[in-house]
Amino acid sequence: MKCFSCEKTIDDDSTFCIYCGSNLISNALRLTIGSSPQSDILLDYPQISHDHAFLVQENGKWFIEDRGSTNGTYVNDRTVSISRAQIVPRDTIYFGSFKMPAERLLKMRIGTSLGRTDPHAIAITEKETIFGRDPAATICLNSPQISWRHARLRQEGNTFFLKDLGSTNGTYVNGTRIASCRITPEDTISFGSFTFKLTPDRKIEKRDYRGDIRLDADRITVKVTNRETQSAKRLVNNISLTIYPSEFVGVMGPSGCGKTTFLLALNGYLPPQSGRSLINGQSLYDNYDAFRSCIGYVPQDDVLHAELTVYEALYYTAKLRLPEDTTRREMDVRIDAVLTQLGLIDKSRNLDVRNVLIGSAEKKGISGGQRKRLNLAMELLTDPSLLFLDEPTSGLSSEDTVIVMSVLRKLADEGKTILLVIHQPSLEVYRKLDNVVILASGKLMYYGPAYPDSLCFFNPDEPQEKITNNADNVLKGFALRHEREWEKTYGQSSYFEKYVKGRKQSDPSRKKSTFEDVGRASLSAFNARQWWTLTCRYFTVKRKDSINTAILFLQAPVIAVLISMVFHDQGKENAATPLFLLIVSALWFGTSNSAREIVAEKAIYGRERMVNLGIASYVLSKYAVLGFLCFLQCAVLVGIVHPMVNLNGFIGSAFLFTFLVALAGLSIGLFLSSLAGTQPAAIAIVPLVLLPMVILGGGMLPVRDMGSSSSVLSHLVPSRWVYEKMLGIEDTGNEENRAEKEKGDVALEEDGERPPRQALHLGWVDRFFGDRVHKDGLILFVLAMYIFGFAGLAMLALKAKDKV
Repeated sequence: MKCFSCEKTIDDDSTFCIYCGSNLISNALRLTIGSSPQSDILLDYPQISHDHAFLVQENGKWFIEDRGSTNGTYVNDRTVSISRAQIVPRDTIYFGSFKMPAERLLKMRIGTSLGRTDPHAIAITEKETIFGRDPAATICLNSPQISWRHARLRQEGNTFFLKDLGSTNGTYVNGTRIASCRITPEDTISFGSFTFKLTPDRKIEKRDYRGDIRLDADRITVKVTNRETQSAKRLVNNISLTIYPSEFVGVMGPSGCGKTTFLLALNGYLPPQSGRSLINGQSLYDNYDAFRSCIGYVPQDDVLHAELTVYEALYYTAKLRLPEDTTRREMDVRIDAVLTQLGLIDKSRNLDVRNVLIGSAEKKGISGGQRKRLNLAMELLTDPSLLFLDEPTSGLSSEDTVIVMSVLRKLADEGKTILLVIHQPSLEVYRKLDNVVILASGKLMYYGPAYPDSLCFFNPDEPQEKITNNADNVLKGFALRHEREWEKTYGQSSYFEKYVKGRKQSDPSRKKSTFEDVGRASLSAFNARQWWTLTCRYFTVKRKDSINTAILFLQAPVIAVLISMVFHDQGKENAATPLFLLIVSALWFGTSNSAREIVAEKAIYGRERMVNLGIASYVLSKYAVLGFLCFLQCAVLVGIVHPMVNLNGFIGSAFLFTFLVALAGLSIGLFLSSLAGTQPAAIAIVPLVLLPMVILGGGMLPVRDMGSSSSVLSHLVPSRWVYEKMLGIEDTGNEENRAEKEKGDVALEEDGERPPRQALHLGWVDRFFGDRVHKDGLILFVLAMYIFGFAGLAMLALKAKDKV
């Protein structure tokens, strides 16, 4: 750009002229605003005229001047257009229906571009162009989503190759995460909130989406089918609308009208049967991987571990979402900044919740309003530009509701696009919204300004003074007429023309770009760092949930003492029963420990999976912590029972196979948990799984005495295989049995025929399994299949539940 004083060319990022020292902003006496590429501040949206307005500074004061624009320029009042008006930072300016806080507008540099790629292309001067957070990178991208050295663009002759440098949040080309690939001018490169394109003259065009996210619902329809009648019901019916950057939009309507469904269809959680959700003109579902880091979503259910402190919750989230090269100090600075931004750290009020327990209804922690803001804080760690919130004020007091909405209002003014579902807001809360979406039976009844326009729209026969003092009048007025009448009235209104048709861009192409793919990066691959972070977090949760963890652990000594009391010194005569009880107890430990663990975190898992959570890393982190718990339980169980019952087998072998069968139960429990929809359902199915293992395991009726069908079925349960091995271990350690068996073999050789069975001291394996025995290698293979097979099935079950 040029200095207005000396007219010399200055670097675009400069605030002061290096030649004459002038303040570049204060000398910008007249800045042009419009959709023209030559505008000083380029706003490329349908509501913006080619030459829309001037931003003028005179004697230290700022003015906005309309340049005869088609849709007009407004200050604070959307009903009265201006030709020229003085503005201050607290004002709100409207270019047509495009809203811009004056404070944000006054901070914009010459050359700022919203809605279009920055026209100032970056020349490629070296063979290698490094993108990253490193200040020494060729193109420095200062964002928490970007790794220190994120990617490299290398020129080889006339060809360019892009390579990801092991970034945490990925490198994308045309919406596909890549490891490396060839790049052409037709391809779009994206990292976090930044996109780049090569130009034919070998330059790089950059676009920064921070504060520049436009969201479109394009004929979205979501249907569900009634299984009994096979009829389809439309939860969302052909809705189209556009939300501009920096707008704060509420979604309201009667219960069951499709509010949450509409929100989920827009943010990627619920793919619509028809229509599209578009982010800056690109299909979210076709490019979800590329957009996932730009989206923040706060569901109605908390995505928090109640056992952690506020800092611990944010620290582990930062470890999972921020680049791997982010230092502990950088994380702490980011956490403090977000908590301060949300009012959870306020030195003026001596407020600091970092070391406060999150808590739950049973265990006191932070307040409900603070918990809602903490849910939001977890999303803000990566600085997303688009926020979706499902009833963030539900269950809060009026004071907490105002605090939460004030925080969201401030975030919108800073450039974030926000969409939230809200019920029955107070007038103070309602006035904080820019626009409101009113739904009924899945159809759009109204989309336009919230206050006072929506109140007047639904109460056309009432004086404005009477209806604008109560936000409830929106839905009260709506209830006075039939839905079809409101739908028709809105379709013929100026609001529909201005906020739906007037904002609609030309239909974006549905064709996806293609590129020569050299290597793709997978989000499902095991990530050791992510696994370790999840394992540490889960271990901390279990450690702090001391009562429940203690109950789980105490099962082992209690059961061990009971078995020992009943079978004390009975090992030689009756070793089979306590051995079988060891196996059943170990299966119980593994299955009961894990059956609730995945379904209990359903909301947390769902949110983290939509960001960057790897399924293998998640399941194996559960396995590591619960496996350690099973190890301790089995050690206590065998350590007490084996000497007290006077078993003769080697205690180390007995412990090993007891632990292995516990791991098999652990895998089965995780699989059940991944299938179950609720915790009670997961617990209810555990007996249905364990009882067949008890009945068919061989301890209640020897396998040799079972019928052919039940004998075949017994091979399907791990208890039968481990029981056979445990009896074999006992036989090996029983010197008397071994000596008697040797005498029987001698008698068989001398007489030429086998003595009657009752004349021999048969081993435990012979008594319970007869000829139906297997080699040790096969037993170990079957156990491995249970351990790894069901863990793999748990991963597949979770994969099948992926939304995108």
